Amino acid sequence: MINRSTAFISKNLRQANLTQSSLAMKTQYNQMGFSSDNPYNKRWEYKWKHSYYTYPRDYEHTEVRKPQDSKDVPPIYFAYYKDFVDRWLPGMNMWWQRRHRIFDKFNVYFLPGMSLFFYQFADLALGFKIMAAFPLFLAYTRIRDKTLDPDFKETYLRDMIYQNPEITKYFNEETIHVLDYEFEYLPGYLCPEKFPEYQNKTWQFFNTDTAQAEGFFKFGDVESGATMTLKFKTMPIPGKFRYQVGEPFYFYDLRAEIKCDGVYKEVVLVDEKESLKKIRPFLFLI
Repeated sequence: MINRSTAFISKNLRQANLTQSSLAMKTQYNQMGFSSDNPYNKRWEYKWKHSYYTYPRDYEHTEVRKPQDSKDVPPIYFAYYKDFVDRWLPGMNMWWQRRHRIFDKFNVYFLPGMSLFFYQFADLALGFKIMAAFPLFLAYTRIRDKTLDPDFKETYLRDMIYQNPEITKYFNEETIHVLDYEFEYLPGYLCPEKFPEYQNKTWQFFNTDTAQAEGFFKFGDVESGATMTLKFKTMPIPGKFRYQVGEPFYFYDLRAEIKCDGVYKEVVLVDEKESLKKIRPFLFLI
């Protein structure tokens, strides 16, 4: 017969295992944004990272400090401060920095008008309340998705670099490192002669830009001393089916400018003119 103490221990063990499993599961799904004024590692600024249940017991270090400068205990309301600065403020800042992407006619006129129309009948039935709230949730989703950082497959880009014989003369996979990085959406509608697809009035009703992006990587090699500026342009392309996007950040132009010991060389990995002859951009609606 199991005594009372054994049953109590078993109950505590079950509770502990349940709590541990719950924390592990929540840790996988809980995410946070990270923003910093630190001049180092700017490449990863505003990238979404895993969140933890506690914050560091001090402010972020931007210089070498003495041990006696560390605080014995965190300041009052420090967790609230770090949660706002490291989690909420980056998201608000992304909305503000890319606000030009969300002022399309569908967001500004149609969705608020639809919500206001059904709100007038909200007292009649629950369905009208749902129809009044639905456009607001749709607007939030569109704003959230349009203001996220453009994020391409870097592994595919590096694979193209390491397979090019002209680049591998100066850059090795084990000695290459990133010096600078920039990647951002292009505002407005691009050249109508090069991209006549963007003159579609129905598509312009839902978009203020083309979802095309442009950026660069600046690499350096510690052994050869060479530097390389890798400039690229991306665009969304269609998938196998009619209304399916194949790749949201397809490299249709990719050029490497290499400098080593006073010698300049340009390597064209993907030519823009040849790419646009074979494949055309995909038009996003909702």
